[in-house]
Amino acid sequence: MLDPELHWQPAQRVAVPADIGNWLTDSSSLTRRLQRFGHFSVTPLSQRVVRPQPAEALMLRQPPQHRALIREVLLYLDDSAVVFARSILPLTSLKGANRVLGHMARRSLGAELFRAPAAERRAIWLARIPPHRLPLAVTETCWGRQSLFYKRGQPLLVAEVFLPGFSAITGID
Repeated sequence: MLDPELHWQPAQRVAVPADIGNWLTDSSSLTRRLQRFGHFSVTPLSQRVVRPQPAEALMLRQPPQHRALIREVLLYLDDSAVVFARSILPLTSLKGANRVLGHMARRSLGAELFRAPAAERRAIWLARIPPHRLPLAVTETCWGRQSLFYKRGQPLLVAEVFLPGFSAITGID
């Protein structure tokens, strides 16, 4: 789990280096962009139905007592973990045609979000994330983004943390 004390700020208020900034603020599919750099795969870390963190419930405009499916995965290029992702899908959002979002297994949530009808990304928040605030063994501060999506009118929140291996594979300093 990402540290609940992270301070996410609206993307337009954060000064970021241009090379990584292009990735952080891009509204297209991260999955598609990553696939250009090598063999892409998803490794699930956890999936459970619990209450989201209070800040997540607020971003989703959900009552804090409502439960959500929370999925954490690593995105790999070849054999390197390049992105840690945490998705918060309110149970109320997983009805009808959106039910598939709750059964992704080793598939990319991003691939489904951008499949027709494409999800609408309504907001992006950014944060610099120190190693001790990540649920992984990393030694460097990482950039992360959190996006509020609407798929078929229903909200979901996705946080993506760009890991040190990301820079090595994509050529970003």
